[in-house]
Amino acid sequence: MSGSWHGIGEFAELTRLSIKALRYYDEHGLLAPAQVDPVTSYRRYASEQIARATLIGDLRRIDVPLAVVAQILDAAPDDALAIYQAWWVGEERRHGDRRGIGRYVTARLRREGQPPMEIHSRTVPRRKLAVIGKELFQPELEQFIMSSFHDLFSWAERHPGLRDLTTTPEWPTYVVFHGPVTPDHSAYVEVVIVIDGPAEPEDAIVLKVEEAHEEAYTDVTRTGLEFPDILAAYDAVAMWVTQHGAPRDDMPSREVYVADVIQAGMDDVVASVAFPYVPHH
Repeated sequence: MSGSWHGIGEFAELTRLSIKALRYYDEHGLLAPAQVDPVTSYRRYASEQIARATLIGDLRRIDVPLAVVAQILDAAPDDALAIYQAWWVGEERRHGDRRGIGRYVTARLRREGQPPMEIHSRTVPRRKLAVIGKELFQPELEQFIMSSFHDLFSWAERHPGLRDLTTTPEWPTYVVFHGPVTPDHSAYVEVVIVIDGPAEPEDAIVLKVEEAHEEAYTDVTRTGLEFPDILAAYDAVAMWVTQHGAPRDDMPSREVYVADVIQAGMDDVVASVAFPYVPHH
């Protein structure tokens, strides 16, 4: 390594980084000094390291995680740009979600004292289900749901008589959430169609039977399905269940679709947010 040499204080000034930050980046393998005196532990940096150091500082100022910073630093220039852009797109999505939740919280506070969302209960019969399930994070959710419904209906079409090939109240479809799905926390999600008749599993499709149960629900329009509006439905049904019974540990909450969402109008009821529960006796 050629060029000028700099002590840690001078290098900190040149790179707009603190001495503490330089030591921290060294500890995490991002920016080691070019030389360390074995006796005095005096650190010396080379001029060629300034660009790397300032890039690290700029990335950290916008909260790029250390693991992503390391990927960017270790990659070829084109790949480094792609890694950074992928992270940025994810951040914009997360910021959009936070803005949406912020609007939802504001709306909740403004609705205090207004009539609550209308909640109903129903008895769901014993049903045979075809299911595709996967552990995933929120950015993967929409594509997984769409592709899974496509695969399930293609399978049903190849086996005539299993169900109608449209979504109706008599032939609903579900998305079942076994936990909260966020950009940072994954959960198991099942995409489900109701079937009737003999069938065999195929590829990722498994067959299950869900026993009859009581279900609390509220109807949701196509507009109401959009995030974060749908959070209001989940909150309202969950609160109702705690007042009238207890949620079932073996049957997670779900979105029950009763119409083709894509073909429906924005004010049409297309689904319900439902919680299986055990009523108080």
